[in-house]
Amino acid sequence: MTGWNAPSRLERGFTLVELMVALTGGLFVSVMVFTLAKDSSRFYMRESRVADATLAAVSGFERLRTDLARSSFMASPNIRRDVQNARLCGNPGAGWPQELGRLAGVRIQPDTPAANAALAANGLAPDAIQIAGNFSGNDVFAMSGVVANGAGFRVSLQSLIGQLGRLDYENRPAERQTLLQDAFPAGRALRIVDEAGMIQYGRITNVTTNPGPAVNLALVPALRMRGANPTLCGLHAQAKGYVNVVNFVRYQVRALTSGAGAAGATPWDTNRTELVREEVNVDGATIAGTEEIVAEYAVDLSFGLTVAQTIVNGLPTQLLTVPAGNAAIVNWAGDVTTTAGAANQGPHRVRAIRVRLAVRSREPDRDANIVPGGSVATGLYRFNVAANGPARFARVRTLQADVALHNQAMAQ
Repeated sequence: MTGWNAPSRLERGFTLVELMVALTGGLFVSVMVFTLAKDSSRFYMRESRVADATLAAVSGFERLRTDLARSSFMASPNIRRDVQNARLCGNPGAGWPQELGRLAGVRIQPDTPAANAALAANGLAPDAIQIAGNFSGNDVFAMSGVVANGAGFRVSLQSLIGQLGRLDYENRPAERQTLLQDAFPAGRALRIVDEAGMIQYGRITNVTTNPGPAVNLALVPALRMRGANPTLCGLHAQAKGYVNVVNFVRYQVRALTSGAGAAGATPWDTNRTELVREEVNVDGATIAGTEEIVAEYAVDLSFGLTVAQTIVNGLPTQLLTVPAGNAAIVNWAGDVTTTAGAANQGPHRVRAIRVRLAVRSREPDRDANIVPGGSVATGLYRFNVAANGPARFARVRTLQADVALHNQAMAQ
């Protein structure tokens, strides 16, 4: 029987100490790899949130710019100015619906956000803006007459020419009611321009297809009719001209949930705000189904103006820049029924708007704010998402542009 020979040193396995050292070293390497992977994932998610904020800002900003460019399109830049120029048939006095009585292409309400702890903690008070114009289409409808009845006024439309002719109204009997309802939704204003170029406004109540296409208007505001005594200003049963819808669109930064946020919301979603677009009726009430978020996590909205301070022969000879936050904003683009500005001021003089929109990322990424230029802040770089407790700052993306209001000058 051959005896057992102990293995040589080169043939031995790892000792317990060597094995423990190897395992410990491997554990450290694993921890380092995991830490790097976690930081990389966090960095990726952080940059993804910033990219989302940027995309939201761009999409909402473009929507706002597009709407601003249509201000006063097929509408008045200042209805009170139309009275002075004898272009309005009637007088928007007591009894008129609120928004029709102060119809203007642009109306800015500086520093008018609803109470919000997050905005207040960051010292922000976004502006709100309301613009008026035809946002329903690019064409007018031919009118064939106006009659008064006990319920209001019936404005008859020509179906073979104008927009109804292009929509092939006569050859689509099953769709006629829908076509008219889509073109003339209730609660909006109807602008009527007669053959003499005189303008009147009414409140749309409904539409009818029998005996022909027509838009029914409320009793108030009352249209001026010629009756038995013809005047230079008034409508009649065979009046010709054209009509179009006037919409009132409002943009503002506000919260869509309660101050405590939605149930189960993360701390940084508490008191979150959005840029909201909504349409209001002639009384100023929000029209159901028109509210939409155009930019999530919006935190600031401001407007500056370029106005025609002096006009000669219909052309501006002296332009004035009114920066955002200036008290003179309300003199040029405030409520035309309450503004106490000079006679040569008003929304009809506004030629361009400088709009600035700021949107934050969804989550914070640092505990300290950025104060550019040493100790003087020159812009919004970070937003404190913690209204109470330790500060937590999210990054902010800001867009700014000048929007020319061509319809303002053309409508004068």
